[in-house]
Amino acid sequence: LIIYALPVVGVLLIFAMFVNGQDDLIDASNHFSFDLYQNVKKPSENLVVSPLSLEVGLALAYTGAGGNTEEQLTKVLHLPQDFEDVLKEYQQLLQGLQTPALTLATKMFIQETLSVKPKFQDRTTKYFQSEVGLVNFQTSPASAGGTVNQWVELTTNNHIVNFLAKESVNTYTRMVLANAVSFNKNWASPFNPALTKEEDFYVTPVQKVQVKMMLQENSFPYKHDLALKAQVLQLPYENKDFNMIVFLPDDRIDLPGVEERLAGSNFTAILQSLTYTALNVKLPKVKLEESFQLTETLKGLGIHDLFNQSAADLSGIADNLYVSAVGQKACIEVKEEGTVAADGAAPEVFVTNRSKRSTNADFVANHPFMYIITKGRTVLFMGRVIDPTQS
Repeated sequence: LIIYALPVVGVLLIFAMFVNGQDDLIDASNHFSFDLYQNVKKPSENLVVSPLSLEVGLALAYTGAGGNTEEQLTKVLHLPQDFEDVLKEYQQLLQGLQTPALTLATKMFIQETLSVKPKFQDRTTKYFQSEVGLVNFQTSPASAGGTVNQWVELTTNNHIVNFLAKESVNTYTRMVLANAVSFNKNWASPFNPALTKEEDFYVTPVQKVQVKMMLQENSFPYKHDLALKAQVLQLPYENKDFNMIVFLPDDRIDLPGVEERLAGSNFTAILQSLTYTALNVKLPKVKLEESFQLTETLKGLGIHDLFNQSAADLSGIADNLYVSAVGQKACIEVKEEGTVAADGAAPEVFVTNRSKRSTNADFVANHPFMYIITKGRTVLFMGRVIDPTQS
């Protein structure tokens, strides 16, 4: 979150690589996740987005917002009306997310001469586990921006570098609120690299590309959902609290239809309806990176005043502040060992015996599909794979 003092514009930049909170906040968070996904996906393009990372950044702005700005954030984030309850629920949510595999870190970088409201600092530290760093944007913007980038690099094990472009900060910058999420988890049952081979992936019914297709015969939570018109596969990570859910359309060209039907369905109910099924799973190796601006997307969802110089009310942070832009960087890699957004050690690989003919059902992800990574019921990442050869 980069905020400038008037009369200069402000910027909210949120980084994502990649819970046991209150149930209503989890439901609200997932509602926002699907709203965001439907509005950022583009035809014929891959996608990786971390709605939770964006949400935490907006929630921190909400902590210092008032008037219509607060009301719009409350509505778009689907938050309860009681301000103190919301803060306590975020505290529980973020505490529940902290595990060795998942790091969610927030840090405020403040102009050393700026007087930020003490209550705001106290709340962000108490409820959002945020840190405060003093830097000098006013006389050394390049050095201050470098400090922010250094923190992001350190937090993500150097997986994301140069998060802030040089032009993102200047002598009028007064505060940067950076949010970083990194995820590194091995599959509960890894794929055997010896079985990975080149196969066709149909980007469209008439266009195909060669991809490295992973193979595994095992029992996984699964359902052929007739309402979604898709196969639903849940791939557990090691402690099975984290999962990747893959939605594979029955029709190769029906991913937009599946996405639309899923947005209007009960996501939790779908997960609860999955049953362990013996499967032949084929899933392409993929590495996706995404960098985009979200300002217009958030305006379309209903957050307007936050970006309006004359209407924004962030008086709970400091006087005369508003946000001019929202951006996100996210990356994810799916391979035989698991899903990574940072460096990690390779686990033991389980070898599948291919000498006998399998009678398992087939889950062959050889055409565009949607995926969601969760911890418990909470959505961490969402995305779609249209062409695995394009990052």
